[in-house]
Amino acid sequence: MNDDHLEPRLTRTAALQLAAAGAAGLAIGAPPARAAAPGTAQVEAAASAFLASLSPSQRSRAMFLFGSAERTRWHWTVPASVPRNGLPLGDASPETRRLALGLLRSSTSASGYRKAVDIMALQGVLQRLNGGPGSFDPDLYYVSVFGTPGARRWGWRFEGHHLSRHFTVVGGVLVAEPFFLGAWPTRAGSAYRSVARGERTMPREEDAAREIVLLLDGRLRRRVVFSDESLTDHLTQNAATVRPLDRVGVLTADLPSGAQRRVRELIQTYLANHPPAIARDALARVQRAGIARTRFGWAGSTRPGVPQYYRLQGPTFLLEFDNSRDSGTHIHSVWRDFERDFGRHLL
Repeated sequence: MNDDHLEPRLTRTAALQLAAAGAAGLAIGAPPARAAAPGTAQVEAAASAFLASLSPSQRSRAMFLFGSAERTRWHWTVPASVPRNGLPLGDASPETRRLALGLLRSSTSASGYRKAVDIMALQGVLQRLNGGPGSFDPDLYYVSVFGTPGARRWGWRFEGHHLSRHFTVVGGVLVAEPFFLGAWPTRAGSAYRSVARGERTMPREEDAAREIVLLLDGRLRRRVVFSDESLTDHLTQNAATVRPLDRVGVLTADLPSGAQRRVRELIQTYLANHPPAIARDALARVQRAGIARTRFGWAGSTRPGVPQYYRLQGPTFLLEFDNSRDSGTHIHSVWRDFERDFGRHLL
């Protein structure tokens, strides 16, 4: 199908707002009432500015108690299938929308913010391909705030189809896990002109893992490929807490050097969605536990456009990546920390 005429709706309606939020960087809104630790003051300021822009009725939709069950409730599918709570971008004024995106920008790295925007923009592609308004709506991304920004413990969430970002602040420490990233289609042609680095939202997340398998000889490859068929989905689904899955595949220590480099690349690619200081801390945690002790396993075909699944599991974390739907053009991926999801280690 020739999709040259397609343009993501988000790019058309919100590009200027996104640019403004990015240009404003981390200096949006009033400063918090108390001094916050480096790395959280900007997030608190952005959250406070967002909340201050809301009407009373909007605030009642966007705010939840920190201890509510809503804080650990999450999903990745379209809101039409699993309704979300919070304030959707579509119900926000242009200024509130700008501040919501500024809050997301303050809580992520530049590349993490760009990836989130690209995932949202794909909804416009899906909307056009499916004949107009429906389940795929780039305005159906919801902002939810838990507790009061600046309190000892609070948090917030940005979520919609294929994007679920959770942020918890306890005692000035920011935790950005768990998080979910998805993409459909994985390659959207020239309709997706807004994407930096070309036409794909998650290229190395997919390609680096495939390259690991292709680098292996027959015997080692058979150990890594634990199933000839893809698993069709990530196993942990939307569980609030997760435990280690079955130990499939092989240890990174048993892989050749080129494959080991790509394991490290995959870990760094996912953690690069966090603000730099948070990413460094998260990577150091993985390294202390031992990247060599991380297992890589693959299921399904190694050909692009054919269903596949892979898993990276270390002593502290689990990364699941599934690309099974729509002939291997529909990615679901999730990063979980066995101890730190939703800031549990601090609570």
